[in-house]
Amino acid sequence: MPKHSKSSPMPWGLIGVLFLIGVAFLFFGNIDRLIWAATRDGIHVPGRVVEMHSRRTQPTDTYLTFLPRVEFTDPGGQERVMSVKRGSVHYDFRKGDRVTVLWRPKTQSIAIDIPFQRHWGTSIIMWVFMLIGGAGLLASLWFTIGRWRARRPSRSS
Repeated sequence: MPKHSKSSPMPWGLIGVLFLIGVAFLFFGNIDRLIWAATRDGIHVPGRVVEMHSRRTQPTDTYLTFLPRVEFTDPGGQERVMSVKRGSVHYDFRKGDRVTVLWRPKTQSIAIDIPFQRHWGTSIIMWVFMLIGGAGLLASLWFTIGRWRARRPSRSS
């Protein structure tokens, strides 16, 4: 029967699982930031809100989606007045507000660049995910170092 001591190193499989869980929690703790960064494509140009429309996406929705209409000058010097195709609950602008327009010349569409922000409840959940992920990564690093230190150099005769 194999003899196990209390100081035996953690198996590589468990260290790997702990590492993967840590990476997954860190990824999901930042998924909203990643999506936000990936959808900010376009040429940044200054603009001004000239109208605000709001609508409900579904008849049963309890919130409004805002669709601003903005005027801006594209990088080619052409003045344009366009509406955002897909609205957002975060487009809380008033007529005359200065905004940064994301001009997409390939699709002839625009979006409005808004600073990244989370609601406090979402922020708490995401921070918990990131803390769990960070703890998993640190623990896997700790156990890897423990295995490395527990290695015994082989002596050749």
